[in-house]
Amino acid sequence: MNKEILEVAEAVSNEKSLPREKIFEALESALEIAIKKKYEKKINVKVYINRKNGIFSIYRRWIIVKKVKYPDKEINIKSLKNKNVKIGEFIENKIKLVKFDRIATQIAKQVIIQKMKEAKKLIILKKIKKKKGKIVSGFVKKIYKNYLTIDIGYNLEAILLNKDMIYKEKYNKGDKIKGLIYNFKQKNNKYKILLTRSKKEILIELLKLQIPEINKKIIKIINISRNAGLRSKIAIKTKDKRIDPIGTCIGIKGSRIQKISNELSGEKIDIILWNKNPKKFVINAMSPAKIINIKINKIKKNMEIIVKNSHIAKAIGKKGQNIKLASELTNWNIKILNNNKKYIINN
Repeated sequence: MNKEILEVAEAVSNEKSLPREKIFEALESALEIAIKKKYEKKINVKVYINRKNGIFSIYRRWIIVKKVKYPDKEINIKSLKNKNVKIGEFIENKIKLVKFDRIATQIAKQVIIQKMKEAKKLIILKKIKKKKGKIVSGFVKKIYKNYLTIDIGYNLEAILLNKDMIYKEKYNKGDKIKGLIYNFKQKNNKYKILLTRSKKEILIELLKLQIPEINKKIIKIINISRNAGLRSKIAIKTKDKRIDPIGTCIGIKGSRIQKISNELSGEKIDIILWNKNPKKFVINAMSPAKIINIKINKIKKNMEIIVKNSHIAKAIGKKGQNIKLASELTNWNIKILNNNKKYIINN
């Protein structure tokens, strides 16, 4: 029996690449369950395995209580001669090595394998926890009304809620998908990994992946405003005067920014040069519209901008996207006026 269980543990260890200590813990748990099956009474058992030679010792244990309800598992503190013990602690008596039959051996095997799976899963989950805020790839496993389950490998599933999907994206079972892990919840042995494609954070991570200068902090992202799947504005700056920050981010013939756009279902991405001067920053943020004049109210945090009549549509953007995103990016309430200084739109 001893040799057989150790062989099973060794095989699982090699297959699953688990730490040796985890194997011994699972082995002890398996033996405890198998030993309890040998007794008619419900008793507590603790098994200790020598980590060097694999020899194990079996102890029956009682928990120390003030009032005994379960005599097979509990012992009254007043009946003990040792006065240093406390309620909630255990006392143990070594018992003889029991003889295992085929059924008990099989139970031990099953428990070892199950514990190994649980241990492997916990190790993987710890690795996944460290990936919070990072992008992972997977495949659509199941489609529900309000969410998708995504197979991200290692026999783990993540959840992509409707609110975390990009506008108008449709998925089929088996589709490849990328998402950013933004939350990780675990209760007992149950876990929930939440992905997003709509939050600003995934855009930041994609920028870091495609633009080394951002990842190396040569170019710094100041702020992002985003309407997921439709349009984003990204304010950047650099202290390195040798490089063109906007050109660097866009890439040769738009190669860098296009890869990010493709990953986000064709989302249009505007790279905006940040400026400490609010007026200049708003002018940059309102691109591609051309600004004629700006009137600023610092107390109310308002800006009235005058644009040519021919540029009004560009200033507003499709469904008001341009002015809305520019206001969010700059943290100014922007109002658009035409040549005759009549209000066209207030954000």
